[in-house]
Amino acid sequence: MGKRRSSGGPIALLLRLAVAIGISALLVPPVALGVAAATLLKAPLPGELPDQRPTFEAVPSLVVDRSGTQIAVFRGFDRTVEISQSDVPEILKQAVIAIEDRRFYEHDGIDFEGIARAARVNLELGEVVQGGSTITQQYIKNAYLSGERTFERKFREALLARELEQQLSKDEILFRYLESSYFGAGAYGIGAAAEVYFSKPVGELDISEAATLAGILQAPTRLSPRVDIEAADERRRLVLQAMLEEGAISESEHARQSARTLWVASNPERPSGVVTVVAPPPPNGALAYPFFVDWIEAEVVERLGPDLVYQGGLRIETTIDPRAQAEAEVAVAARLENTEFPVDMSLVALNPRNGEVLAMVGGRDYDFSQVNLAIGGSTGFQPGSAFKPIVLAEAFNQGLGPDTIYPAPGVWSVPGCSGSRCTISNYDYRDRGEITLRDATRASVNTVFAELVMNVSVERTVALARELGLDRVDPDGTYGPSLALGAAESSTLEMASAYGTIANEGVRLAPTGILRVIDRAGNVLIDNTARGGTRVLSATVANNVTDVLVDVVANGTARRASLGDRPVAGKTGTTQSYRAAWFIGYTPSLVTAVWMGHADKLAPLTNVNGVGSVTGGSHPAIAFGQFMNAFLDGTEVEEFAEPLPLEQLERAEDVGTRKQEQTEAGARNLPDVVGANCDGACERDQVPVPNLDPPAVTSTTAPTTTTTEAASVATTSTTGPIPGQLVVAPQPRPANQTPPSSGADR
Repeated sequence: MGKRRSSGGPIALLLRLAVAIGISALLVPPVALGVAAATLLKAPLPGELPDQRPTFEAVPSLVVDRSGTQIAVFRGFDRTVEISQSDVPEILKQAVIAIEDRRFYEHDGIDFEGIARAARVNLELGEVVQGGSTITQQYIKNAYLSGERTFERKFREALLARELEQQLSKDEILFRYLESSYFGAGAYGIGAAAEVYFSKPVGELDISEAATLAGILQAPTRLSPRVDIEAADERRRLVLQAMLEEGAISESEHARQSARTLWVASNPERPSGVVTVVAPPPPNGALAYPFFVDWIEAEVVERLGPDLVYQGGLRIETTIDPRAQAEAEVAVAARLENTEFPVDMSLVALNPRNGEVLAMVGGRDYDFSQVNLAIGGSTGFQPGSAFKPIVLAEAFNQGLGPDTIYPAPGVWSVPGCSGSRCTISNYDYRDRGEITLRDATRASVNTVFAELVMNVSVERTVALARELGLDRVDPDGTYGPSLALGAAESSTLEMASAYGTIANEGVRLAPTGILRVIDRAGNVLIDNTARGGTRVLSATVANNVTDVLVDVVANGTARRASLGDRPVAGKTGTTQSYRAAWFIGYTPSLVTAVWMGHADKLAPLTNVNGVGSVTGGSHPAIAFGQFMNAFLDGTEVEEFAEPLPLEQLERAEDVGTRKQEQTEAGARNLPDVVGANCDGACERDQVPVPNLDPPAVTSTTAPTTTTTEAASVATTSTTGPIPGQLVVAPQPRPANQTPPSSGADR
């Protein structure tokens, strides 16, 4: 099919161009003729092709789980697919030539009849609307020149087309044209067009599909089936007619293919008769685990940039474990059964030894709300008494220990505080006399931890919290003693990471969902497979905190999180009026954090699946236990490291007195009423309601409300007093105070 006319050499070319200019002179204004003549004089002589423009490439990036199964695709609007010349079927070539350039195999790159015809049409319309270009000229425009519609560009295009025909075969030119052309819907090149419109390789296109793609070339933004299905179908039939006239298809084949109708599969109304199916837009984003995928997408875009992520054809290997994710989703669904939005739950499980996130549930239904509650939504959530282990760790850093004795009054007054909001109370107002820090943690005694955080310094505790990964904790915040009770916002992911550092004997590895990112050439752009950690706590301090938290699960507020014979450490958290509930727990190799609350506001969690008032020791602890038991089933039981003894001060007064600044009690840092064992920041103060709208949605600021905590906990086990615990008679409750419902944090 490579038949050509004799070119006659450069002299013949210039003569034919001169004839074309002469014809144009009769049809176009003198100014245009002058421009054309000048262009001819300064145009490159044969053999002087300019540098080719850079080839555009847009290849989606694939995301896989840790077993290699694809879970997402990140693509921009534009797409390319690499193919070879042999991949293009003959029927597609015939369709393109029939509608675009019937004399393609006869001319030398310039169709002089077409030039004259275009000039006449442009003169009649008074503007340049038709170029009369050959396929060779179209390729020259795509690869070497701009797309501006001027006579100067057209004459330059003609000269270069003629030269190109002396260097490349017709089939090579046709292939390059198809590969450099835009087909609409983000498809650059015929390979991408076949995939985008028909979800198949170009070599598998049938006659109707080939005619559809050939028809798009004239006006990709107007004739794309995704833009105007009727216009695309009309153009397809025009191509089929041209193919019939050129002998590319028979009369019977033409009748059969013309009887078809284009139909986009996403349109629920399917036409009658035989159809040519146009695929719906290709998937973009998560195919599974959408909350997790959104989270890692944001990270990889931040690190590598959007162009590389959406067009660079990367392979993104993630940490997500399909079995862990499945068990996490089952555990969350079980706790949310028979409930409705906005009651919701999030769960994060990670390996503390490498920071790899194995499971992430960001809410009950991604299709309903894309706000990822596992990363705290927009503002985070107060963790309640789940923050207390961080205070405990800072205390151990400063020479206190599990057996250091602290006074545990029913009500504690903030030293140096003036005003009406200067006391912290235990839930039951019970004065427990003097107890160890171990017992205070097990029973979650607020007055002990309020005094403790003031003794070891709020500022140093804030610094430790941030080193542990609680980035939402404000280093300049004025938290006061309420910090110990969970006044600083956090997220399920952050709390899992902080506890993970304790589980990993004081060494922190920041949480990650990415194992490796590899480019198309095989270069590793990101590698998290052998990360080093940062020591935040000494192993002795971390292991002693773990030892205390083991007791919380065994004998304290988190009995429902027990894993049978498998050692587990953890802590509950419940915010004021049961507005949110937490449990974070761990084994030596797996940390899981669970949050439960309202996704759109701060409201009490009451009467939820048989629980009158939800606490950290109820649904969150149960979800934790269900997930951990299922995922760890059949694995070896791991023991925590035996903690080395701390050189610990014996009593609170040995810590030394610290100067307390005279402070007028204010919002968030000086509580007025704190329920004993309420597992969190129990002061009543005014803070903004968390903004939980998706980032793309602009919402009106909600009115402020309180975000403090009140919940009760068990102080003794069902089998009798806890060894070493000082048991005292309960103190009378003031007549004007009524605690929340009993059973909290159990």
